[in-house]
Amino acid sequence: MDVSIKSFDENDLQIPKQRRSEQFRRVNAKVADVSERLRVLASDLGPGSRLPTIRELCSLLNTSSATLTTALDLLENEQIFYRKARHGIFVSDILLKRSIHIVFNISLIASNAASPFWSLLWGKLAQIVEQRAKVENEYTSFHFLSRPLGPHQLPDELITLLNAPTVDGCLIIGFNSHSDDHVPLLPKPHVVFAGGGDWMVKHDVIMSARLAADVMVRKNCQRIGYWSAAAEDIDSEFDQAHFFNQALQQQHLPVDHSLFRYIPQVSIPMHRTLSLQERGYLLAKEVFGSPQGERPDGIYITDDLVADGHWWRLKNWEYTLVKMFSLFLSRMPIRRSSSGVPGI
Repeated sequence: MDVSIKSFDENDLQIPKQRRSEQFRRVNAKVADVSERLRVLASDLGPGSRLPTIRELCSLLNTSSATLTTALDLLENEQIFYRKARHGIFVSDILLKRSIHIVFNISLIASNAASPFWSLLWGKLAQIVEQRAKVENEYTSFHFLSRPLGPHQLPDELITLLNAPTVDGCLIIGFNSHSDDHVPLLPKPHVVFAGGGDWMVKHDVIMSARLAADVMVRKNCQRIGYWSAAAEDIDSEFDQAHFFNQALQQQHLPVDHSLFRYIPQVSIPMHRTLSLQERGYLLAKEVFGSPQGERPDGIYITDDLVADGHWWRLKNWEYTLVKMFSLFLSRMPIRRSSSGVPGI
């Protein structure tokens, strides 16, 4: 057997690997340095300007054509530059504009039982974006994804896109910007609605309860009802019924907990679960089919679909509608939260 094979040392392989790794780090550092200097150059030249030739750039930046080409390719992917065949390389026209991205889970709209709130929200967003495009130095990109309601964390491909250097901020509707184990996924400025994240827009249940109690006072209601889409505990500080109960007591209004109702799930013989509108309709039929003295003269309904079914049952009762829907049609307050708790 060959003596040279017997004396083989693993370091003979490890040392070349280390050298190659160091070379890669040096190359990456050079590319990063050239990329940063090209960004500064693009900012100095301004949108639409033509860059010097490759040879001139190599001399200006004191770098090789290979490093320069790699850096230019990376910045072209970030839309800092663009190439025109036989004309040269130019600074992007959108270089100095803020880039805002809006991510919308369209399953919030597409479901047959979807609240009309989501389509109204989408319409309002589109209107605001159009208005801001005329007066603000920014452009907005929309991303529509359909995922089952959860909410779920953002898909990996979208996380990569939103973390790109060209993105200045984003609005996320119907997704979490944290991973399932609460690790932040987006270091860029962002706001989340109907999901969890660093900054969230949420429905302020305490303020809503106070507004509801104020309406009951102005309408001189004495038998006050509270309807919700799910069972709630008046003693739990996590449930809106708790805050409405407190608000009524603070206003010295009579409280009858037998008038606090939730809409139970009901299935019909065809094995279909009734929608919230249908369940609201049935509850209204039950409650207002009782004797006059047992009916509420004011109701705080916390779910718009339940209120919609209620309205169809009682749409011809004009006096009752005024009392019951004064709050339902009012604006819902929102508050900012920095916790990791989902928005709704």
